[in-house]
Amino acid sequence: MESAIQTSIHGGIAPRISIASVRQWREAIRQGNRAFQIADYIRAVGHYRVACSIAEEHFGSEIEADQGVALLVIASLNLADTFEKLDCVAEQGAQLCAIHENLCLAMNESALDETWRMAVWRHSRRTYAELSRFVKRHPADERARTVLGLGAAGPETELCRQ
Repeated sequence: MESAIQTSIHGGIAPRISIASVRQWREAIRQGNRAFQIADYIRAVGHYRVACSIAEEHFGSEIEADQGVALLVIASLNLADTFEKLDCVAEQGAQLCAIHENLCLAMNESALDETWRMAVWRHSRRTYAELSRFVKRHPADERARTVLGLGAAGPETELCRQ
């Protein structure tokens, strides 16, 4: 099965972004991808976790919204793909649930700027699709089925009702 490892963020870097943080994120993703390509999945997990940490640190703050959400989604989905290669189904499911659930929660967070909530809504469609694919292969995973029930942006969002 061919995996769709992501390698970059969408668009250019916003002026407010920490260039050093994006460089660290890109380097972590690059090293993770290199390890993934040579089937050194344990090392890839470490690099993708670093990328997730960097993205989480900047979520909702100085990074342009679409880029900030993309940083987190790319790193999280790469990590889930790596767990799949390691045949760590529980970890893969937990990662997919965590990213999708966190996006759904962020979408409903009134303190989060509207531009971030819109970016979360757009990117949640990707995490929903990946979680849906996981549930089709692992229908007994109760948590994954429950989180999948949140939809592509969470059941309580105004955007879902519009």
